[in-house]
Parts: sequence; C-alpha cells; structure tokens
Amino acid sequence: MNKNNVIWQLLLGYVTALGCSVSFAQIQGNYFSHKDWEIACDNTGTCRVAGYQAEGNQPAISVLLQRAAGAQAQVSARVKLDPETFNAANQPLQLYILGKNQGTVQLDAKTAEGQLSAVQTQKLIQALQANQPIVWKGNNKTWLLSVQGASAVLLRMDDFQKRIGTNSALLRKANSSSANVLKPTSIPKVNIQNYSKGLQTRYAVNAPTAKQLFGLIKKKTTVEDCPQLFDANFLEDDRVVVFPINGKNALVEVPCWRGAYNSGNGYWLMDRNLKQIKQSVTFSGSGFSEGQIFSNQRGRGIGDCYSTGEWSWNGQRFIQTYMAKTTQCKGFAGGAWEIPTLVYRVQLDS
Repeated sequence: MNKNNVIWQLLLGYVTALGCSVSFAQIQGNYFSHKDWEIACDNTGTCRVAGYQAEGNQPAISVLLQRAAGAQAQVSARVKLDPETFNAANQPLQLYILGKNQGTVQLDAKTAEGQLSAVQTQKLIQALQANQPIVWKGNNKTWLLSVQGASAVLLRMDDFQKRIGTNSALLRKANSSSANVLKPTSIPKVNIQNYSKGLQTRYAVNAPTAKQLFGLIKKKTTVEDCPQLFDANFLEDDRVVVFPINGKNALVEVPCWRGAYNSGNGYWLMDRNLKQIKQSVTFSGSGFSEGQIFSNQRGRGIGDCYSTGEWSWNGQRFIQTYMAKTTQCKGFAGGAWEIPTLVYRVQLDS
C-alpha cells in the first residue's frame, strides 16, 4: 500500500462528492478542504467548519463553526489556541474585526478553548464573507485568523444543507423559504450484542497456525492492502492475534504495513475454527477492545493532523460507526478539532 495515501483509506467508504444530491433517508457525510479552511458534514446533516492561521504563521489559532441541518438551526462558534501560547487564567481573549473590538471570549484554562456569543458569531461570519481581517489579542500577543478559503467552505455547507437561495443561507442568501432545506436525522444506534469477551491467543508470525491463516487471508486480500502479509517483512515482536467474538466467530489481527510514523493492522472476521473468512473489516486498524476496532493515524510525524475510525460488532458483522479527520496540520497536537463525517451511538449490551 502507498503509505502516503493510507490515511485516506479510512475516509473513502462513506465520502461522496459534495455536489451530489443528499437523501433525506440516508445522509452521506463528506469532507472538503480549501486553503486555510476545512469542512466535514456528517450523516446526521450537521456540518463543522474549521479555520486556522495562514500556513507558516504562528502562533496557532483555530475557529470552529457548527450548524445542524434544519430550517431553524443556528451557527455556533468556538475559538481555540495552543494552550502553551496563552495563559487563559490571566485574561480573556479579545476579538477585533477591521480594528474594532468585538468583545472578549473567556477561554478554558486547560484547553484554551472558548465559546463565542451569538453576536460575536454573527460578526465573525460577516467578516469571513467579506474577507475582512480577523485578529485576536491577549496576553500581549496577537493571533491572525486567515480568511482564505472561508467563503468556499461556507458555500459548501450551504450546498450540503440545501440552503443556497433560501433565507437561511450564509452565502447566496435569497428570500425563498427554508422549508425544504435538508432535514436533520438522529444519530443512528448500534448495539454491540452477541459478543462474549474472552482470552486472546497470540501466535508468532512463523507459527504453523499463523502460516495457515496467512494462506487463507491472501486469497481475500491484495498486496496493496496488506504488503507485510505478502513480503513477510515482519519485526521480531510482531504477532498474529485471535480475539474471540462469540461461540461461532473470531477476529484475526495481522500486521499489514508500516510507514515513517504510522502502522496499520488488518482485521478479518472468521469462524472460531479459523477455517473461513466471513468479512475483511479494515487494513488500517490500531487496536481492538470490547467489540470495537479502532484506527488512529497521524497525517505527519508531529501528529498535528489525524484521522480516526471505529468499527463496531452488531451481532453479525462489523460496521463502521465513526470516521473523522483533520488535514489542516496547523500546530495543534492531534488536531484542533475532531470533525466527523460519520457518527453512531454505540452501546455495549450487558
């Protein structure tokens, strides 16, 4: 697998082009990035727009705009700084637009994150639409929020939520009613059921059971998906792990690839006798616990952009229940925000 592209594997399954129609019955989440701004809309119809300082500028700052689907939904806004660059216990952060003070935002002392008021949010949106300078000040420091790319992602949000040409649009507003804008849907639920936690079994990669499993898995897998399986370029401490799911099923974990600062495991659902592959789940997993497979991948070595995914056992198979990423690597460890394109409410049945 091309290591530079592996981050994207998590995001292809549910992403569709933003210009495509969106079904009221089943909303398909998607992601878009332009210049210093990015947007992710999820399967409930909620969109999250994040903006940052211009590339190469410091100190780091980010603003998150969030809006649910629906005619009456309003935009909320939060601002976040790198906690190491701002002592929030000393004084609040001040917002300036065109040199005029628009009031203060009190930041959390630990996270350096704060909520804008409704009036400040409206002023901020107006400034973004007009490409006006947005400056934040505090502790004798200045943060410059870039406006480059903001109009493009705001228009994408209006398009996704079917607001263009209506009275609830942020851009291309008109007098048409918002009665037919995208309706919100509730967060879907999945119960982790028919799952019995048990002791895992670990095999050395040269053990007979591991070799038998490799032979079966190769028939259902390509070298691009799991190169280590085919070139046998394993490390000394690599192991094949079998997790019991229930009396009939097991989950097999195999190291699939390594990059400069990432690695990915493959996961296959099999029968308990390890004779039949029932499902290939993912090739970029990071771990398994309590009926869920998790994936956490860094966009670059310093870890300031990330992609995450989750797959949950629903009693019959694994389905993807979470997907989020940030590709704007702007100095926030782990990303400033998680902006998901897929969300589920997952419950482990007792």
